[in-house]
Amino acid sequence: MKTTLQFKLSFMFFMVMLISATVSISLLLIIFAPIMRSNASEQLAEMAVSINSLNETFKDNKDYTPERIVSLVTNSSFTATHVKSTNKRVSEGFEDIQRKGYYITSSGIIPKATMVIKVQDQYYIVESFSNDSLYWIVNFVIILSFIGCIVIGTIITAFVGRTILKPLHEISRATSEVARGNFKVRVRVPDDIEYGMLANNFNKMAVQLSEIETLRGDFISSVSHEFKTPLASIQGFAKLLQDENISEEDRKEYTQVIIDETSRLTKLSTNILKLTKLENQKTIGKKSKFLLDEQIRKIIVMLEPEWSRKNIELDVDLEEITYIGNEELMAQIWQNIINNAIKFTGEGGNIGVKLYRSEQCIVVKISDDGPCIPDEKRTKIFEKFYQGDHSRSTDGNGLGLALVQRVVELCNGSVWVENTAPTGVCFTVQLPYIIEDM
Repeated sequence: MKTTLQFKLSFMFFMVMLISATVSISLLLIIFAPIMRSNASEQLAEMAVSINSLNETFKDNKDYTPERIVSLVTNSSFTATHVKSTNKRVSEGFEDIQRKGYYITSSGIIPKATMVIKVQDQYYIVESFSNDSLYWIVNFVIILSFIGCIVIGTIITAFVGRTILKPLHEISRATSEVARGNFKVRVRVPDDIEYGMLANNFNKMAVQLSEIETLRGDFISSVSHEFKTPLASIQGFAKLLQDENISEEDRKEYTQVIIDETSRLTKLSTNILKLTKLENQKTIGKKSKFLLDEQIRKIIVMLEPEWSRKNIELDVDLEEITYIGNEELMAQIWQNIINNAIKFTGEGGNIGVKLYRSEQCIVVKISDDGPCIPDEKRTKIFEKFYQGDHSRSTDGNGLGLALVQRVVELCNGSVWVENTAPTGVCFTVQLPYIIEDM
């Protein structure tokens, strides 16, 4: 059977109070029982002396009967009962009664003294602390007080526990909303440190899930759009090729369009797979020692057909630097940035590539004199599928710079872009020095 935390808290308080009260009363009885027993016995002994004294004084006076003598000595705290000589208690203390005139015993968890006394030729049992005495009333009040405290404390705990656990109930309801897909839900942050931390962390989680859901939706939308356009072109030109009356020149043109769009789809799929793999990686992977300047130089040579076609002038200044890292992934950085620079640089433009050591890191700067990027869009160009800057839009798919940023992050480096005066942009990549025994 499931129980609420509020019930468990109240039950825990009830058990703690009950055990505490029981232990306290037990300790008090253990400590004070001998004192109470001795005190009760002494009172009865003093009473026996008084009864014997009165009995001796008025033994010849018939007005002072045994019952009257006992009543003169006792009060409401004691009970005196006339018994026969055959009573069990009289038999138990017969020797003491013959010798001293009385016999006293004490027993019980709460000590209660009992005296058997002989007055003239009658026997009386005198018990300390009668049922209507102040002693029993006080004990009864104390016990009721303990019970009352336990019950009242449990009730208060139930109500206070409800207030204390209210933030948990709110978080529970909010969690249910998140489970249903509502990532906009937020919870109130209470003043309590513990609940405050829990509420803050929940709100942060909801924000992150909301952002992830947004990115997922954007990713699916962008991928769908990127695939839809080339597929539509392939489908359209494939239908045109079915026409038997088209010229050979048109057939070649349509076939080339289909080849180009297929290559575009292949490149898009490859980049998506690469980026997905990199996003799931936590380290750069297998490292090796290689010349960073030589790698950049090879990338420039590999892209020579593109920049030669546009008569672009290259200003290359590469300092010889040995680097330890993943050579294949590092090549992705330079290939994507330099390829972007070539795309955005006009006919007869200029591209600068510079590699050097600073005091703290390795720096690579790749600049072009293409159109500048507005400030509000510069922070977004590293996002997947982002192509918001139409002045720099091309046939790309918006994944190249996202790949660059992820690789740089895995290298514990940084990358950013800034506009240069009067025109053009400059990408800066900073990589930390890596000292390793190869």
